[in-house]
Amino acid sequence: MTRAECFRLLNLPSDSTDVEIRKQYKKLALRLHPDVNPDPLAHELFINLGRAVEILLNPDHKESTNPEDKRPSRRAGSETEEERQERMRVAKMRYEQQKMQEAIDNNRYFLSLTSGMRWSIYKYVMRISLVLSLALAIEFFLPRHYEKDVLMGYSNILNNGIIKRNINSIELEERGTFYVQNNVPAWKYTYPEVILETTWLLHTPVKMITTDDFSRYRTEFDFHIGSIRFALIILLLVPLYPYLRRKKTLSFVFLYHLSFWGIGSVMLYILLTQNRVIHLLSLGFL
Repeated sequence: MTRAECFRLLNLPSDSTDVEIRKQYKKLALRLHPDVNPDPLAHELFINLGRAVEILLNPDHKESTNPEDKRPSRRAGSETEEERQERMRVAKMRYEQQKMQEAIDNNRYFLSLTSGMRWSIYKYVMRISLVLSLALAIEFFLPRHYEKDVLMGYSNILNNGIIKRNINSIELEERGTFYVQNNVPAWKYTYPEVILETTWLLHTPVKMITTDDFSRYRTEFDFHIGSIRFALIILLLVPLYPYLRRKKTLSFVFLYHLSFWGIGSVMLYILLTQNRVIHLLSLGFL
């Protein structure tokens, strides 16, 4: 191994001092030591690092130069066996250096995801998403709230919903705009005052009760978090997987970013609309 190869292996300039060489060796050895890095390639790279440092710090190797300078002149195609072996060794060494650099870059990227402020934020995303998933699951079995509101108006345009085939948009005085099961004929003759049946923890509207002088009508809401409850429960459990299985794999990176940016955004939308933060913190009593 030539001094130039040693410097390339350590990722240092050729004029580095002994102090800089020792410092860089300790830095790389901490990442590639077999007791810390389970990668099978780490053991061989760790040994090569030791050889490189030994050569650079040994005075007997101060005059070592690149093998290209010591090769005798020859005609094209007259490569000797020793030179071929040396060329293969250098090529293998460069390949090992490239793999080591890739391993270092992967380790650095993995550490950037699983340490520091970013990992702290991810843990908050994971915990809050678990709380939301649990809340969506258990409120299916909890009693309902009944809240008063006023039906201000409705649209005659029909749309396709998630739960019902035909739905209309309505305007409530307190709650705003919602989509509900089509029941326009009944609304024409009912009183504007309505009763909303909502879930216990997140106060998600499930049904709207309207009345006239003789009858009571129940209309189901559509396009709300309750209509996709089971999909949301599963989605909000996804951040738990990267947290429990921190491995340098493509699936980890994909699920990590999906959880951090995608599910994190969904979680914020759920919490910051319809006063759900207050409802959740008060366990549904407010």
